[in-house]
Amino acid sequence: MEAASLWRFSSAGFATQVSNPKTAIVYASVFAAFLPPSFSVGFAVALALSSAAPRRAYLKAKAGIDRLAGAVLAGLGLKLALTAAE
Repeated sequence: MEAASLWRFSSAGFATQVSNPKTAIVYASVFAAFLPPSFSVGFAVALALSSAAPRRAYLKAKAGIDRLAGAVLAGLGLKLALTAAE
């Protein structure tokens, strides 16, 4: 198999898995199974984002993240509207 087609197939597979919410749920549930019962994911996220460097990085990227999420949702809504019209 050529390197270009391997890269293309790998990229398509990765994009498919990243865009599938069920994949995130499965990974989260497997990850959560190995955590102690006293561990709080919300607390861990709050702790990580309350540190100075991650907070600055997140706030710097927040506008771009929001725009990207909005564009994805708008695109999915448009796709849904167009396929529902067929």
